[in-house]
Amino acid sequence: MQMRFWQKTYIFTLVLFLICLNVGVLSLTVYTYKKNVEATENSVSAEEHFVAMSFERDYDDMISSNIYSSPSLLMNTFGNYYLDKGVHLAFKENGEVIYTNFPGDINTDKNSLMHRDLYENERHIIISSEICGGRYEMIFAKNVQSLDSEFKSLMISYILTSAGISLLLAVCLYFILKKLSEPLEKLRKTTKAIEGGDFSVTAEEKGNDEFTLLAKSFNSMLSKINEQMASLEAEAEKKQLLVDNMAHELRTPLTSIHGYAEYIEKANTTDERRHIAAKYIMSEADRLRKISEILLDGAFIRENEIELSDISLDTILKDVSEKLRMKAEKADVEIVCNTESVSIKGNEILLSMLFYNLIENAVKACSYGGKVRISCFENQAVIEDNGKGLTKEQLSHITEPFYRTDKSRSRADGGAGLGLALCKRIVYTHGADMRFESEPAKGTKVFVTFTS
Repeated sequence: MQMRFWQKTYIFTLVLFLICLNVGVLSLTVYTYKKNVEATENSVSAEEHFVAMSFERDYDDMISSNIYSSPSLLMNTFGNYYLDKGVHLAFKENGEVIYTNFPGDINTDKNSLMHRDLYENERHIIISSEICGGRYEMIFAKNVQSLDSEFKSLMISYILTSAGISLLLAVCLYFILKKLSEPLEKLRKTTKAIEGGDFSVTAEEKGNDEFTLLAKSFNSMLSKINEQMASLEAEAEKKQLLVDNMAHELRTPLTSIHGYAEYIEKANTTDERRHIAAKYIMSEADRLRKISEILLDGAFIRENEIELSDISLDTILKDVSEKLRMKAEKADVEIVCNTESVSIKGNEILLSMLFYNLIENAVKACSYGGKVRISCFENQAVIEDNGKGLTKEQLSHITEPFYRTDKSRSRADGGAGLGLALCKRIVYTHGADMRFESEPAKGTKVFVTFTS
């Protein structure tokens, strides 16, 4: 089973704390014990010094009183007296023991302090010193078994204290880290939901710590991903719609071409009817050619960098107007061109294609006796017609590929519904803006605004 981050943190923190706690408490216990031993040694040394001074004083009094008395008797007196106080004494002369109340033999170095076990391993501090001008060596032993008892008590207290603190820390640290890791756990559940395909979830943004900042960054990232996914889905839908519309647009002329060709081949009819059928075949073939040309133009504009140069906008509008004037006259539509001298940066071929489509659509939108007005000033070109106009719904789809506001008329004229989509691409390539204003029965205005 894989451990989670907070569990690893819990174990590592607990182990590190326990090590530090035990080392610290053990060090303090040992330090305290050493201080106790040192204090006890000083106390025993002071007591030994007092006994030695008392013995020397009594020994000097005995010698100076001219009263004969044996030093052994004095030693025996001291030995019996201090034995009742838990102190052992021994006296040596020339290295030979002349008095002792020790339970057994005792060997020490002169002027030394040592620890030794007597009486069933009870600790004693044994001090050896020279007295009476070096004539005798006194060995002093004091029971300090309490040092070991105190050390054992300290160790027991240390173990109990360490165990209690460790247990308390383990419980508190568990709940603290579990609580602190809740944002991470919630974030993990969020990512799990996203992994399962639910992109509507968000991480909880509560507080002002690093986890909250992480949640905010995660939500921001998720929001951008959702936006990109929505954009990709919309783009995919547009592409699918384009493919569907293209299939529909291609199927109609291909069906017509196949039908009329089959009619010419198999039908027993007059030359006039064959001529009419051939004319329809040519018309539908020309329609397919126009669709392919527009698609290729759009692909070329999209895939290649367009060279821009200083050109005269009013000249392009006048040239396009003259090219369409004959077609407008056949439809009994008047073209009025009123332009000022305007210079912009652009591609002359693409802009000619742009305004040709816009002005041609304006002419088609007019009924007999209609009028198309063309003007330009500053950095803007305006194409206005007094045709039947468009609804808001039509305006919202007017630049979509294969969209027609009047499907029957467009097919009759060979239109594919790609002209304005191409216009939109040309305008985008120039960094310009194209805007439509229209109302049913009141005509349409197209504004093309250039930024350079």
